[in-house]
Amino acid sequence: MEILTEDAVSRFLVDDPIGALMDVCSEAGDEALVCQRWLRDSAPKRLIFERLYGDLLHGDEGRRVLDVGGGVTCLTRLLAARQRYELVDLMAHSDEPEVERARGQADRPYIHVVDWYEFTPKGTYDVVIANDLFPNVDQRLPMFLAKMLPIAREVRLSLTYYPQGRFYMTRRVDGDEVFCMLAWDGDMTARVLDRYADRIVEPDLGLLTSESRSVYPNGRQVCLAVLKGDQG
Repeated sequence: MEILTEDAVSRFLVDDPIGALMDVCSEAGDEALVCQRWLRDSAPKRLIFERLYGDLLHGDEGRRVLDVGGGVTCLTRLLAARQRYELVDLMAHSDEPEVERARGQADRPYIHVVDWYEFTPKGTYDVVIANDLFPNVDQRLPMFLAKMLPIAREVRLSLTYYPQGRFYMTRRVDGDEVFCMLAWDGDMTARVLDRYADRIVEPDLGLLTSESRSVYPNGRQVCLAVLKGDQG
């Protein structure tokens, strides 16, 4: 487990392998992608990307990878070319033409525009990744782990939470109700992960409740964790 720190970001920026790879791989139209702009504009996001995807971009090829909520960037194309890669994403940040362009750049269908809960996996995966999805955007972390751990060798997570307390006023997409949604803090996140403590690589749940300076202006914290799945 690892908490994102200013020191880690500074050390990453000495070489910035993700920024360098984006410079090489980007094509016309890629900079218009919302997720690509976010990655370009945020050194912490690039560090997280390197931690979660780096070996898949630079190392052995041919692994079966399921990326949940990863969005579309120029590196999506590279992942699809190097690995047996599948992307499950509602594409809230991509227009249909962008999704179709990404689909057309691979020699096989690999993008599934569907909620991960409704997605039916076929077989098992070497790696399942959820980057910046749980538990801030999607609070179904326990359900996700219950679904993915049995079919994966490992599950890689970047978990975003707010130590200082944060909430959102939201509206149901299938109704007229307005909800006030409380963002998870470190303690809430730790309670879920504690159920899987024997699966976490180098577990240290105390990191989630310890005081640490955020690398983001809004004070959020990010914890990186790898869990061993049943297929390991």
